Formats: sequence, structure tokens, C-alpha cells
Amino acid sequence: MTLRLALGLTTALVYSVCQAQTPTLKLLTFESPPYQMAGPGADGSSLVVGETANTVACAANRGGWATRIRIAPQNRAIHSLERKMIDGYFAIDPSSELDTIAKRSDPVALEKWYFFSRDNRPFSRDLRIGVVSGSNEEAWLEANDYRIFLSVSSPAQLIALLKRDRIDTALMDERVMDRLRQTNDFIDPQLNTHFVRYAPLYLYLSETFTSDHPEFLGTFNRALTKCMAGQLALSDEEERRITKLSERLFRELNSILDIHQIIEAGPRQESFTDVMTIDSQWQALSPFQTPDLAEEILALPGSRALHAWQQSHPGLITEVMVVNDMGTLAAISQLTSDYWQGDEPKFQEVMGGAGSSAPAEQSLFISPIRYDTSAARFQVTVSTAVPSANGEKAEGVIVIGLGIEDALSEYERQ
Repeated sequence: MTLRLALGLTTALVYSVCQAQTPTLKLLTFESPPYQMAGPGADGSSLVVGETANTVACAANRGGWATRIRIAPQNRAIHSLERKMIDGYFAIDPSSELDTIAKRSDPVALEKWYFFSRDNRPFSRDLRIGVVSGSNEEAWLEANDYRIFLSVSSPAQLIALLKRDRIDTALMDERVMDRLRQTNDFIDPQLNTHFVRYAPLYLYLSETFTSDHPEFLGTFNRALTKCMAGQLALSDEEERRITKLSERLFRELNSILDIHQIIEAGPRQESFTDVMTIDSQWQALSPFQTPDLAEEILALPGSRALHAWQQSHPGLITEVMVVNDMGTLAAISQLTSDYWQGDEPKFQEVMGGAGSSAPAEQSLFISPIRYDTSAARFQVTVSTAVPSANGEKAEGVIVIGLGIEDALSEYERQ
């Protein structure tokens, strides 16, 4: 009787342990250093490592899943996904083919694509274009009716072709080029660049997996922001370009609008307690319902003028707001997610902190890149203080949202 009981308890314990094991997400990707690449595991086995692979694993882990990631050619990965042999495939451009058979996550990576050339001639579609065969870049070129002169098997081969003048320009990701610069001594440091696009890349999950685990995708998407932290940073050159563009936009806005009058005409609360109460109500309603105070602010002449100015820069400007020295909204071009901005870097970095008596620094603050799920695009915000007439504490802050891809393309056209 005691032995039977012991066996029963052992069986139950083994079953419980098996049940408690972390489920594993089976994924395929392709070789693309530094984003995903094969590397040695602790036990001598092969692992897939790199920024994007780590991001995917991080977001899955936060949802209670382990990952098993393998490298495979794109055609094989798509074939495996179609036949439900794997749970998912990353990191790829949006695909109309895959959209019919799988569910797409929010972006798991953001690449920056440039045409790299050795001479100063203006970029045109007539140039001899080189690209890596089977890459996201090749698919994009074909989808956008570019004529590809040569397709090769690796980015390093593209550099060799540029050196021998076999191609005029090569399309590749900026980080891939940076890695090649670090590992090859023959790359011309004076390569000229032509910005093409920010390329968001995605995880596609099989319909069978998402049907069996309907909660996974939402949890995964919510975890991506933290798991991608530090990866969505502007390069020094991009920050310089955004600064120049932003300075021009702020000059333009100040030349056509009286920002001081807009701040004076906006609502102002008597106490910080009132601000917090309104902000809580505002966040609870937005974006599904417009709070009463938001309706009042949107109806102000200053808000209507900001909206008209935003509309005059379609795609480039995603939002405009004028914030008073309390950190609350005085005017907005469209509904925002919250009323109080005083706890955010876009306010604090140019005002010296909410409620500070320090003079405004009159400098620009550029936020990190963030993904706006509702707009399905990457954006940055730029802000600057509104100086007071007597030169003391700033009266408030102007904030402009910029579509990052449009912003860099706009700078190229200047």
C-alpha cells in the first residue's frame, strides 16, 4: 500500500513538472549580421544570436515562452510556415503572400536602408544597382520597379563590386555596412549615401499557432517596446539632419503664429491636483472618446491653426502641441493620449523640469524613435522652449511629431 502510494505521488509529481515546463516557440529566420546570425551555444550547439533574435526571444520570454530559432533560406522558411511546420518566421518586410497565411506582429526590428556609392553623382534609377539575393532589399526593389543590375550572395561581395566599379551603387542596411567597415580594411571610408527608407521588419506567426494561443500576439507586441530599448536610436548624422530640419520648422511655425498668444488663450488649472484629476480622466477616455476639455482645446483658434499647419506638411508632421509652463496642453493639432506633459522628457529637457524656476535652455530635444501602433509608423518628437518676453522662465514648450522616414527624405530633398 505504501509503495503504491509512493508510485502514485511520483507519477503525479512528474506529470506536474511536465505540465509546468515552459512552452517553446519554434521559429526560423535568415542570416543577417548583426541582427541575426549563427553562434556557438554554451554546450557546443549552434544558437541564433543578434539584436533582432534577442528582441524576439525577450518578448516571447516575457509572455512565458522559450524560443528555438534556426537559420534557413527564405523560400524554405515560407514553405515551412505555409505547411505549419514551424510557429513563425522573422525578420521580414510586410508580405501580401504571408498576410494570407499568417498573423503579423508589430515590428521586431528597424533597419535603415541606404544606397551606397563611391562617387558624387546624384542618385537615379538608371544607376547599376547591386543587392543581396533573396534579401528584403531585393524584394523591395522588385516591388517598387527598380532595375537590379546584379544580385550577389553577401554584402561583402557588394563592396567588392563597388571597389571594382562593377556596380554604381549598393542597397543595404546602415548597420550591415558599419559592420563591414569594422571587419574589412578595403572599404572606402568616403562612400556617399542616399537615404532610402526605414524598414520595419516583422515576425509572422502561423494561423494554427495564433488560433491555439490567441493571447500570445498581444502580449508579445506589448513587450516589444522594452525589449527593443536602445536599438531605436538615431545615429549622429541622423540627429544632425533632424536638428537642421526641426530648426527650420520651428522658425516657420513662429513666423506664422503668435505662440505667446496661443499659450495665454489656452486653459490653465489652478492646482496640480486639478491637473492630475483631469489627466486621469483624459487618459481613461482617449483615444476612443474625446474628453470635454479636449473638445474645448481642439476648438480654439490656436489648435485649428496648428492643425492647418500640420496638414500643410502631410506625412512629415504627425502632431503639434503647445504646452504651458505647468506642463498642460494649451493647444493641439489633434487628440493626444494625455493632458499633462510635464513628466515627459520632451517637456523637462527644455524647461529644466516641471515647475522649475531655472531659465529655459533654448535647445532642441529629440526623442528616441518610437513605433506608433495606431499610425503604424515610426516617429520622433522634437521640442523647444518658448522664451518669455522678459527673458526669465520660459512660458512653455512647442512639440512637433515627425514621421522619421519622411523627415530624413525631406532633408535629402533640401
